[in-house]
Amino acid sequence: MIMVIGWIGLVPATAVERSALSAPLGVERPEGLTSMRVARAMVHFAPERAARMLSDSTNGEISPELAGMMLRQIAEGNPAEVAPSPETQGRSIDGPKFVTVD
Repeated sequence: MIMVIGWIGLVPATAVERSALSAPLGVERPEGLTSMRVARAMVHFAPERAARMLSDSTNGEISPELAGMMLRQIAEGNPAEVAPSPETQGRSIDGPKFVTVD
């Protein structure tokens, strides 16, 4: 257990993990690394139980199958939802804010 906790919290990201998280080369602990590693440990040690616990924590709103799929996506580094960038936050469309008509 101590080794797993040390791996999750202290070991820098590998090249594969940085690539999966779309992090630049110089970043040792990119955002999302901890949740990715926790999900990898859950999927590795007890995938059915982890999916069932995640489903139960949502009071059945998420099925165990969907919860398992979400855990596998997080473990691979593929986030289910991408947060908007600061430049596009608050805008309803991508593209220019102001359009002029000639």
